[in-house]
Amino acid sequence: MRWKEIGRGEEGSTLVITALGMVVILAFAGLAIDIGALRYAKHHLQSAADAAAVAGALEISACSGTSNCTALQNAAKSALTENGLSGSAILTNCSGTAGGGLTIMVNNPPCTNGTSDPNNGKTNYVEVVASATQPTYFGRVFGIKNLSISARAEAMQTPNPNCIFALDPTGGNAITVDLLSSMSSTCGIVDESSASNALSCNLLAAISAPQISVVGGVQSFLCSISPTPKTGVAVPSPADPLANLPKPSVPACGTSTSSPYHGSASQLSISGTAVLYPDKSYCGGIYLQPAANVTFMPGTYVLQSSGGPGGLTINLLSNVSGAGVTFYNYGPHGGITLLAPSITMGGVNLVAPSTGTYACILFFQDPQNSDGANIIGSPDWNTVLQGTYYFPSAKVSFVASLQIDYNILIAKDIEFLFLTFGSTNLSSSFYNNYSSISNGCPLSGGGSVLVQ
Repeated sequence: MRWKEIGRGEEGSTLVITALGMVVILAFAGLAIDIGALRYAKHHLQSAADAAAVAGALEISACSGTSNCTALQNAAKSALTENGLSGSAILTNCSGTAGGGLTIMVNNPPCTNGTSDPNNGKTNYVEVVASATQPTYFGRVFGIKNLSISARAEAMQTPNPNCIFALDPTGGNAITVDLLSSMSSTCGIVDESSASNALSCNLLAAISAPQISVVGGVQSFLCSISPTPKTGVAVPSPADPLANLPKPSVPACGTSTSSPYHGSASQLSISGTAVLYPDKSYCGGIYLQPAANVTFMPGTYVLQSSGGPGGLTINLLSNVSGAGVTFYNYGPHGGITLLAPSITMGGVNLVAPSTGTYACILFFQDPQNSDGANIIGSPDWNTVLQGTYYFPSAKVSFVASLQIDYNILIAKDIEFLFLTFGSTNLSSSFYNNYSSISNGCPLSGGGSVLVQ
């Protein structure tokens, strides 16, 4: 009897141990299920955050220099929705606290990691931090109903691969390179005209660029074009890559009558040495006579045509300098004429700002102004014109071979010229080295790429 009692006791102990073991196994199984679900949810949230950051960076140009603009926020939120995460609350600028549900923080520029982030403060980057709560299944047994998860991503706006745009929608010869003219570019060309002769290249002329896109067709006779243009392409969206760039404010006309000038009440004609400031409008424009010696202080110069012919003219033999300058040609009249100076007079050296709303913008002509521009220059004459030449409703006649980092030409129509001065044959050149522009140029139509 005693041995039977002992056997029965051992059987009972075994059952208890087995039961306890099953509880432990089930607990671990439940924990594994919760961890698996958590990892899946975290991966899904990270994918959505990546997509949101990329989508937001695509809208940076549409923000026109405004951080976290509505278009950028909406793009990021829509990307979450497309990834199956809807109903998110939005926070910006590293302010606010994530709630209990789905929250997306959109930061342009990035700010959550402070100076430890190499992209901290750079406005051509978008940071997205997505937060959510993940319900548990077996963790509830231990009183753990939800777990918080988060994901962080950064994306940057990539430069537009093109730097020459002819915006004429239907006209023939929207881009013309004729009669010994030549132009070379390290960035692409876009001709938006639908005409059969949208791009015209004839009579021993030459065009060279990484890519040439034409909405319409090409007319070519005795011309070297490399590579062969892609014709019949779709009109870019937006057609004007600077359509979202806000117009500068227009201050009152200045009253200065001698140097230093702070604007002018009528056309300012300078023959000697002068210093100019941008705080008032130059009503009637600025005309620099031959041999003028002029310094433009940094800022945005507003050239009005209401009190005179308007525009900006720099004549031969002038010595002109200006770093961090933008010329806004406001009003219905007044073009831009820049003629190559003599090397003995020092040259023309104008460089666009590297920061701010008008980073990269050297010439900005109001869309209501259709007066043409003439831009001529050469390194042999110490000509530096670094920036964007923006004439959306005007024709630009251009021949300038410049030793600069970058230049962008956007105009309704463009004619590349051939000129000979002494032993120098002028050609045209374009570059796209934006390394000196920390936050990039405000040129839409580029792309975005995930960086973190």
